[in-house]
Amino acid sequence: MIRKVLRASLPPERNGLTLSSITMKDRLSELEFYFPLESVTPEKLKRIFSEHGGTEIPTEFPDQIEELNFVPARGFMRGFIDLVFQSQGRFYLVDWKSNFLGSTPKNYGPEAMAAEMREQFYILQYHLYVVALTQYLKLRVPDYAYEKHFGGVFYIFVRGVDPETGPQFGIYRDLPKKELVDALCKNLIGQPSTLSH
Repeated sequence: MIRKVLRASLPPERNGLTLSSITMKDRLSELEFYFPLESVTPEKLKRIFSEHGGTEIPTEFPDQIEELNFVPARGFMRGFIDLVFQSQGRFYLVDWKSNFLGSTPKNYGPEAMAAEMREQFYILQYHLYVVALTQYLKLRVPDYAYEKHFGGVFYIFVRGVDPETGPQFGIYRDLPKKELVDALCKNLIGQPSTLSH
């Protein structure tokens, strides 16, 4: 399983970009983030995803967010991103998932992974990760610009990855819209996703 995951193409259009090709100096494992959080409610999150999500966000997902049961939160958000790496000037984040969706890689196709991402709120999770990583990169990359420097998100369902089966199985990919990331940054942190020029 580990060998298959290491040699799988991350973006299918870049056949040479695999986990095994990433050097130690180009990656950070278990990147901790910690940022001040503006007041947030399920209703506020629903509105952001409804207004800025576009066609990439499942139509039912904003309503699903509203069903989350938590009191209005304000203070600090803390978490860990499994892996961040850079390649050719772009930064990517990776999250490992061991969810059991079936016994063969073909059980981990795009529709099955998309359903799991929605049902487990992983879509919300990785958007929060993108907000955190954006703030981190703004402090460290000169003239950071989201569209230039951020490459995307990979959620790797390790049980479903097999290069022989095909790149569409086992790896969920997304590049969140800048408009949505900007809205999340503004509403959750009070800052835009990129520095003003």
